[in-house]
Amino acid sequence: MKTEAISISLDLINRHYQEPNRNRYESKYFWEELYTLIAASGFSGIEIPYEPVWQFGGRSGVPMNRYCVNTKYESAAKYRAVLQASGIERVTGITFDPNLFMRNDNLGFFFGATGHFAGEALAHAADMGADYFAISPSPYYGRILQYHPDLEAQKQDFTQRTIELLNGLAAKAADLGVTLVLRHEYWSLFGGERILPLLDALPDTVKLDLDTANLFVAGISAADFLATHIGRIGCVHLTDTDFVDTGDVWKTPNPEFPSHRATQVFRDPGCGSVDLVGIAALLDRLKYQGPITCSARQTRDPFRALLRSRALLNQFQK
Repeated sequence: MKTEAISISLDLINRHYQEPNRNRYESKYFWEELYTLIAASGFSGIEIPYEPVWQFGGRSGVPMNRYCVNTKYESAAKYRAVLQASGIERVTGITFDPNLFMRNDNLGFFFGATGHFAGEALAHAADMGADYFAISPSPYYGRILQYHPDLEAQKQDFTQRTIELLNGLAAKAADLGVTLVLRHEYWSLFGGERILPLLDALPDTVKLDLDTANLFVAGISAADFLATHIGRIGCVHLTDTDFVDTGDVWKTPNPEFPSHRATQVFRDPGCGSVDLVGIAALLDRLKYQGPITCSARQTRDPFRALLRSRALLNQFQK
């Protein structure tokens, strides 16, 4: 595998939980040094999680949405120029998570806000020259349940409104030349195999985002899933975990931080139980040519995670 084409996600920086200093993580200088360190670690592409929260009071040094980028760099083009000067040649993808908008029992608010900001994030993906826009098709199942105890009764209506939202985004993505991909997180209303009927209801231009750790937690073989659905895969996330969900944690309001254990769900790539070397070899055998991104979501040490990711890629067959 040509590992030069593999990107790293900026989700390895978590300003909400990581120590030591939140103000430092929210400053422009921190990110501009980070880009050079990413390049020094052998990555020339990045993925950016689009986070509208920084538009509502966070410091604009966090380059996670259009507002912050324009505030600090005037335009996406000037931001991309800074990235290139730092050794980052491309933004391969933008991700979008609607959990922020599941905060009350008003589904009109949820779908309205999600549609507005997902549309803005998709346009930003085009401005960045990204290959894909990866959206989580639902918030955490448990978070929806918290505000809608009758979720099972409302599931059909929720699904239909999700399809309408995604159809609108699919049309916009096609116009912009960006591939819309669906994340299949284990905690989602559409996690695991439940993502397939949703995908069937959408245009063929919409693809799947294969996430190895999420499949592991869902009890699904990533290798079997990949081999079966290779023609529908729009991007691959190399993620790792040791977590086995024996207590229906996926149905809880905050499944990434299970209440019955001190540790988190995800591990740095190469530090869990997912056979990522085997997945890389399978991608080669299947002649997969799409984008691949390493994700060290929830890492405790982003700089060690960078090197751990590189150490993993060094194990891939050349």
